[in-house]
Amino acid sequence: MSGQLGYSMFQDVLFPISDVDPNGSSDYALQLRRLKRYLPVPSHHVWNGSIVVFDFETTGLDPESDRIIEIGAIKLVNLKPVAEFSELVHTSIELTEDIVRLTGITSDMLADKPEIEDVLPKFMSFIEGSIIIAHNAEFDLSMLRASLSRIGVDLEWPCFCTLKMARELLPDLERKNLDSLAQHYNLTFEARHRAIGDIKVTVGVLNGMLAKEAKHLTLWHHMQNYMVV
Repeated sequence: MSGQLGYSMFQDVLFPISDVDPNGSSDYALQLRRLKRYLPVPSHHVWNGSIVVFDFETTGLDPESDRIIEIGAIKLVNLKPVAEFSELVHTSIELTEDIVRLTGITSDMLADKPEIEDVLPKFMSFIEGSIIIAHNAEFDLSMLRASLSRIGVDLEWPCFCTLKMARELLPDLERKNLDSLAQHYNLTFEARHRAIGDIKVTVGVLNGMLAKEAKHLTLWHHMQNYMVV
């Protein structure tokens, strides 16, 4: 176990499904769930370790009723890319014309792809020992937590948001969406609204901020304003 990175673990926890079953039994129904947790030590130097920048494409914006259709992630070590993760995900939810037009992903493209239950363990293995970062991370983290919850996993993981960083560090920039930030830092998309394409720009935005506006952000406690909980 690294003194820098703290620890990561699965913890089994019993949760009651209901206090009383429909037949009036006073017995507790219990479900075994797992808690997936990563806890860096407070003195951790954020950018010297492993970071995973990630992005999801989804069927919509509701974490409960919508589903992930693409997972993309780039792992950075000392802010240098070292690995990529990219998977399309099958879903039984019909894709709307708006989603197909936005992402370029069609139902035919997902027909023979693995289910989310098969992809999530691989993604969780990919982020092991890493802080995770996304643009508008509240959405992506909510989708991740909802998807994990459906397979009996609860998530406690440090996740930072480049949108939150941009709102505080770039007050004079009128808009803080990924397109505006890409223009601000002279970045181009190789594929807009595809996970890896958006992630590569997010990595560029992160590096752009760290080179100038965010160069004072080095330690774990410096980043707390940008954490999604």
